[in-house]
Amino acid sequence: MMHVIERIIDYFLIFILCSVIGWVCETIMYAIRDKKAVKRGFLFGPLCPIYGSGAVISSAVLYGRISDFFAKFGDIWHYVALFFLGMLLCNVIEYLTSYVLEKAFKTRWWDYSYKKFQINGRICLTSSLLFGFGVATYIKFVQPYILYVLDEVFPFPAKLVTAFVLYTVIIIDVMLTVQSMKDVIKSLRELEQYAVDNAQKGIDKVQNKKNEYIETVKTNDQIDAIIKKLSDEKSLLSRAKRYFPTMHGEKYNEAMNLVFPKSESEEEEKLRKARKKRIRSGEPVHVDDNGDVILEESDIEEAGKEEKDA
Repeated sequence: MMHVIERIIDYFLIFILCSVIGWVCETIMYAIRDKKAVKRGFLFGPLCPIYGSGAVISSAVLYGRISDFFAKFGDIWHYVALFFLGMLLCNVIEYLTSYVLEKAFKTRWWDYSYKKFQINGRICLTSSLLFGFGVATYIKFVQPYILYVLDEVFPFPAKLVTAFVLYTVIIIDVMLTVQSMKDVIKSLRELEQYAVDNAQKGIDKVQNKKNEYIETVKTNDQIDAIIKKLSDEKSLLSRAKRYFPTMHGEKYNEAMNLVFPKSESEEEEKLRKARKKRIRSGEPVHVDDNGDVILEESDIEEAGKEEKDA
């Protein structure tokens, strides 16, 4: 019984360690890319739980009998086997996670539909290859040393106290994050209702009227304050949007559009796709003085619908 408890504590400490390492790596990577410091993850602390969860699940499933079996065929085949098994395991986890989150929050947190090799926008080849490489490297080269340190260097009482302190801190962090998420949802619900009410009053939200619509909404001081709060760089919603830039959903779609209005380039891209589809339809088209295809309102609405469904 004590051995089982100690192993659970070991995996919890591995979860924390890999979550912190993942957070550090992501922070450095995005700081280099964006040339500024950007806080990663949802939690207030320096943790990206997705990395810790991946490490623990991969270890629990692959480390031991499965890993030892393929090790008999040599280092190369051992690594190759772990690569494909890790890729398969992580794909299943990512797909199920995407599906459950979408059903629970009516929101698509990430979307790979724009990539060439993908399945329902939930998983893609690029992330699959990275998952496979990460799992194989971790299981074969990192996990044995981590377990050695936990088993041989740290006595059980020290691990128990450390795990208890870290668990307490994480529980507090999660509670604060959940409360913040509730406040975000409440604000989004209020924004959505306001947007719907104004839409019913006849405000035209289509294409070139979008800015007018947004400005009309912002004339309400209370709504303007909510938008500023949600769009603040440090807000939970903004951090989520940075973490999952393709995040979109149907339940609070109008509210999200107010908080994060589409850039001109995104609008131009949607128009370009609508014009291309219009030309390929074989129906007669008309052009303006600049030579651009004149779109009907139905063309723009259909392009917006396709973008939302993607």
